[in-house]
Amino acid sequence: MVMLDSKLALLQEISEAAKSLETTLVTQFDKKLQGTLEADSHANLDFDKIGINFAKLKDRQVFSFSATIESKQATAEAKEHMNEKQVDLHDVMYEKRHILEEIVQCRKFRSVYQDVELIPLEEFQSKAGPEYLENSDNPHQLFINRLKYELVVRAALKEQQEELQLQRTQLIKENRKAQKKVDQFDKLLDDFVQSAAPLEEALEAESKTTDDNEMVTEQSTENSTEVMDISL
Repeated sequence: MVMLDSKLALLQEISEAAKSLETTLVTQFDKKLQGTLEADSHANLDFDKIGINFAKLKDRQVFSFSATIESKQATAEAKEHMNEKQVDLHDVMYEKRHILEEIVQCRKFRSVYQDVELIPLEEFQSKAGPEYLENSDNPHQLFINRLKYELVVRAALKEQQEELQLQRTQLIKENRKAQKKVDQFDKLLDDFVQSAAPLEEALEAESKTTDDNEMVTEQSTENSTEVMDISL
């Protein structure tokens, strides 16, 4: 606004100086055309005023030239700035288009997480803690919360599995120790049976001999009884 006022004031001064010179020159030319211009008429002219007006016009012309150069430079700078902004705008539009394309690709992309067998939604909502139920209205956040809860549950199940595996390994070791003892007892029993075999054979032989003797005795007794019966 200040620059505009200064330019208007400059134009006003130029206009006044030009009009003053124009009036003086027109008057002199009219006198010359009418033949009334006297030889010493120039003595009546106010050369100081004319000189001042010419000086004003010259100064204002120099100032106008400088202002024109500055204006052109300012215009060039503004144009360069506008071109830079235009380039920035093109870059922003390109980035926007690229981001929109990426959004479309992301929406079409199928992640491995989409095929994960998650805990049913009803069970998740009933068993999950409040920290997993925040922003459940947002489908994306809900899916992330379900994945986090699934990770915690599976980690707990994995820990239980490892504990059970340790217990199973311990039981297998204990069973192997018990089986080893049983095998040792079986071997001792087999050795005992084998070592007792001669004794068993001897006992069987002794038992057979005793049985034979008893049979002979019974037969002798029967024969004696028969002889006595015959004698009678």
